Amino acid sequence: MSQITQLILREFRCFQEQRYEPGPGLNFITGPNALGKTSILEGACFLMRLRSPRTSTLTELVRFGKEAFLLEGVVRNAEEEMRLAVTCTPPTRSLKLDGVPQSTSREYLKQGTIVWFGSDDLLLVNGPAERRRKLLDAAGLQSNNGSMSYGSDLREYDRALRSRNLLLREARPRREIEAYDHPLSEIGDRILGFRRDLVASLAPLTADSCLRISGETLEIRYESGSMVPMMESLLSSRGEEIRLRQTRVGPQRDDLMILLNGVPAGAFASEGQRRTIALSLKLGVAALLNRENEKPPLLLLDDIFGELDPSRRDALLIGMPPGSQALLSTAELTGIAIPRDSRIHRFSRQGTLEMIPS
Repeated sequence: MSQITQLILREFRCFQEQRYEPGPGLNFITGPNALGKTSILEGACFLMRLRSPRTSTLTELVRFGKEAFLLEGVVRNAEEEMRLAVTCTPPTRSLKLDGVPQSTSREYLKQGTIVWFGSDDLLLVNGPAERRRKLLDAAGLQSNNGSMSYGSDLREYDRALRSRNLLLREARPRREIEAYDHPLSEIGDRILGFRRDLVASLAPLTADSCLRISGETLEIRYESGSMVPMMESLLSSRGEEIRLRQTRVGPQRDDLMILLNGVPAGAFASEGQRRTIALSLKLGVAALLNRENEKPPLLLLDDIFGELDPSRRDALLIGMPPGSQALLSTAELTGIAIPRDSRIHRFSRQGTLEMIPS
């Protein structure tokens, strides 16, 4: 399993220095708002995956008035431990594994996988399709079945798509635009096929998670950005492309149809149901990564309880993937049935983080 046993944050967000030692199972971080509960989870995410789920701007992660931040941690996989360290002076960063500098992130990113949930993830249900595509990409990029090849395909497709769209916007000759049709369709077909298979694997896992949390029926369906081979779609959409000056088919048009109890969730789900669906999608991804990588990912769950009623809260905690380590932030634990062997840390109003008896 991917488990963090120690996390150190220096000049990161609001912290001058913060040390945190979570246990192997459920770890609750609680206390008043604006003291850094979410920032600890964000720091763990950045340490493991070198990106923040909250911002793409590295300067926002540096404590005000400082020039750089440092994250260090010990990650345990099976019986082995590895010390990870990342120093970031925007826009540059440096990486170390057990004190050895790394020229690339390839080996570094092999040390563990994560699944993040935050309040913004409610937009998975009724937000733009881009949010749902990113969910699929996060799963594909961390899965042993996708990983490097899927990431390479995404990058190559994006470069070809940008170039082709630029030519369309500039109304360049058709032969120049068509020069990108073959590479775009070849890579696009691979991405479409991968996502189709990914959703087929993910669907029963998300349905099972939702059933355990709320007793409701959740269904997800892959809606492809090209219902036929990409080359055929490109040929049939030429007139529309020229009129709108952009590529109208392909993986950039993919989406997920989400149905709760047979009804489109985006239009009809309540706030509590939206949170249940978003959590079920993330727990489904966690189950998929566990199955395909043969080790559970680290779960980083920010403000998970929100609009959930007590029965859904209890079912969520009881139904956490077995063997997973989870870091959960919440302002208040009153009324929450804390499972045995959980670890609780609370921020005082002075900003001190202390472990308290569970």
